[in-house]
Amino acid sequence: MYFRREVSMQKFVTVLCSLLVTVAGSGCGNKSTSAADAIYDTPPTLAPANSHMGGAVQGTALVLSKSVATLAGSVGITALADGSGNASKFYHPTDITTDGTNFYITDYLNNVIRKMDASGVVTTLACTDADSGAAIGFYRPTGITTDGKNLYVVDSGTNTIRFIDIASRKVTTIGSTSGSAGSVDTTLFPPASTADKTYARFNNPTGITTDGVNLYVADSGNQTIRRIVIATRAVSTLSGISGSAGTVDGTRTEARFNLPARITTDGSSLFVTDFGNRTVRRIAIATGAVSTIAGKAGPLGSDSGTIDSTDGTGATAQFYQPNGITTDGTSLYVTDSYKNTIRRIVISSGAVTTIAGTAGTAGHNDAIGAAATFDTPIGITTDGAALYIVDSGNNTIRKMQ
Repeated sequence: MYFRREVSMQKFVTVLCSLLVTVAGSGCGNKSTSAADAIYDTPPTLAPANSHMGGAVQGTALVLSKSVATLAGSVGITALADGSGNASKFYHPTDITTDGTNFYITDYLNNVIRKMDASGVVTTLACTDADSGAAIGFYRPTGITTDGKNLYVVDSGTNTIRFIDIASRKVTTIGSTSGSAGSVDTTLFPPASTADKTYARFNNPTGITTDGVNLYVADSGNQTIRRIVIATRAVSTLSGISGSAGTVDGTRTEARFNLPARITTDGSSLFVTDFGNRTVRRIAIATGAVSTIAGKAGPLGSDSGTIDSTDGTGATAQFYQPNGITTDGTSLYVTDSYKNTIRRIVISSGAVTTIAGTAGTAGHNDAIGAAATFDTPIGITTDGAALYIVDSGNNTIRKMQ
């Protein structure tokens, strides 16, 4: 059931959790706290403008020929192997980020973080615990971003967020030491310089992004967007209410999500693939207010056969199950995972077009535009010149230029 493409709606929620690459048994959608228990806040100021934002290189609109090529991985082979090009092996990779030079990939079923250079040479990061110095592993890592100094990883199987110092590869873990799911915010109590890193709780977190000062987490099982201050590790809720699914635009506590999946930022807004609602949402970082930028919201937990993959503007566009997301600052690029396509959204207008793949056609064909085929593409990022796509069902990393 892990990567089943066409599903009956009786199994809809179960498959949503598995495609989001969360772990069965850790409580997808469980409610642990009420809105009254959450700490709602927004950053005191927006982070400084930077051409490297959200684990992507931004500032110049991408000009793409829509030519897709395979950069790394071996089609259909599930294994763990370092090497160049198709000599490297992945086991259902899920997400990708870049520091502008190298790329970092969550190799979900291998439970490791991989590094890839621009030529497609892949290595595996050997990480140690920042406190004990012991070797440290991951359990179902699903989301990743970077500010160039650290990697920030959603370790979905343990319901934690991992900080990895790129230079030393030392890991600091935010969240439960036993992997417990929940929705608990934390604060900083002076004179301490950091919040208690073991106190926060997440529930099947999936996506993560950063503006260089804060992390923003799509806490899928809680139906919320969480904020972590990098310097202090304080955790708060930006938008949504734990355990309350819906498709409502509005203020921080009015807004509702349905399995928010992945997330990116241009520094002033967050852009979220609202997987269960089949929409792409925008959150104003300064206020936490949520609006829908594109997509027609589908019925919660069911499908009457009307949900498809249609290009258009705003609510006239349709996504089937939008998942990965990145931005060049002008447009958003979204993986419509079960339709095996890559979609582009012009931020200013909400106009949606399909730029690669043919809706409903799975495969692994390197070609241009609609002639290219994918199998459950998930993570996506840009180095300012091309798109890099985690083609999860094919166990490959694809490049579109």
